[in-house]
Parts: sequence; structure tokens; C-alpha cells
Amino acid sequence: MTNHEIIDRPRYLTDHLTDLRKGLVRSLVVAVLGVVVAFWKSNLLFDFLLHPFKTVLSKFPAIGNQVHALQTLTPVEAFMINMKLAAIAGVLLASPYILAEIWKFAAPALKAHERNGILMVFCLGLFFFLGGIAFAYFFVVPVSLEFLMKYNLDFDFVPQWTLQGYYGFVVNFLLIFGCIFELPLVLAALVAIGIATPEFLRQKRKHAILGIFILAAFLAPSADPITQTIVAVPLMVLYEIGILLSYLTVKSKNS
Repeated sequence: MTNHEIIDRPRYLTDHLTDLRKGLVRSLVVAVLGVVVAFWKSNLLFDFLLHPFKTVLSKFPAIGNQVHALQTLTPVEAFMINMKLAAIAGVLLASPYILAEIWKFAAPALKAHERNGILMVFCLGLFFFLGGIAFAYFFVVPVSLEFLMKYNLDFDFVPQWTLQGYYGFVVNFLLIFGCIFELPLVLAALVAIGIATPEFLRQKRKHAILGIFILAAFLAPSADPITQTIVAVPLMVLYEIGILLSYLTVKSKNS
């Protein structure tokens, strides 16, 4: 090792850390701008999350005059929820730029096949996560709200749901199903680190189906078998996709 190399190493590390700091600052600025834009267009966020409630409410015209809007219990409740939604939406808006900064920092240290693998995993993860959110938004949340509305009315209760309670309910469902739909990647990861094999996953298919129906019984909006089956079927499809991805993972490792 020459004296020139010994001198250059600290300089290279300093430059690398400087680039990281600049990337973090730029990402923070973009995230703040995303939050500002999301707060400015907060009416779109409210309309998006309120749509299931309005759709379900239209099915109960008898109480439409009594339950025409969600309730706020404190003067700042709507504002605070708006801020939380704007923060989440703003970070999501800025996420492409933030991920690009992270990628620009990390990519030079990765080999070509590692870069391709990370990009593929990221794209698949995003696809499954958005698929889970869409499934929850268009099916699980509306069916859940309709079931709960009927349940209240069966006891002659007039639903007066709060804004905070409703948004917490909806956002939790969206995030839960977004995470559950990552099942194929989780199975592929278990195979990649040697905890499971594709053959093991295939042999345990019956046990997995039983577990999926038990999980669906907890996640389904109502207790009827049809609704539980509708929730369980996508999870079974995801399990099969996970088996396929596990085979592809093994094949890529051996190639």
C-alpha cells in the first residue's frame, strides 16, 4: 500500500459522508415540501378516505338525516388528523426522490446482480403492498362499515362515529392488508436465508390454508362464511405466488 492510498482513504470517507449528509438534507427538504403540498390538498385526502363511509351511508336512507357526517369531539381534532394524513401522504409523495437518494448512495457498493435483485424485490413489494391497500379499500373497509352499521341499528343505536375513530379504523385496515399482502416476499425471504424450502412450503400447503382461514375469520368484516372465503382466497393465491417466488429464488442462487 502506497502513502498516496493511505492519504486518500480518509479523504474518500469524508467525501462519502459529505455526499450522504447532502442527500439527507435534500430528502428532508423534499419531504417537507411533500407534506406542505399534501396539507394544501387535504380535501382530496379527506374525500378519498371518506368515500367508503359515504357509500355505506347511502345504503341506509332511513338514518341519513341523523348520520350525515362524522363527529369531532375537540376543537383541534380535525386539524390534528389533517396534519397526520398530510405527514403520511407527504412522505409518500417524496418517497421516490428519497429512495433515489438512498439508491444513489448505496448502489456503487453493490454488484450488478445485487442491484437487480434489490430493484426486483422493491418493485414486487410495492406492487403487493398497493394491492393489499386496494383490496382493503374497495372491499374490506366498505363491507366492515356496512356490517358495523347494521349491527348498531339492530340494537336501535344511532351510529355517531367520530372523525378520529373512523380514520384510525380505515388507516389501520389499509396498513394491515398492505403488510399481509407482502406474504409472497416473506416466504421467498425465508427460503433465501435457508429457514424453509420450496418443497417444505408446498408440503405444508394444507396447514397454510387452514391458518389462512383462521386468520380470515379474524380479519373478515362479518362472521358469514362467504365473506371469510372472499378474504381467504386472495391470501391463498398469495401463498401460491410465494411458493413460485421461492422456486425462482433457489434457481437464482444456484445459477
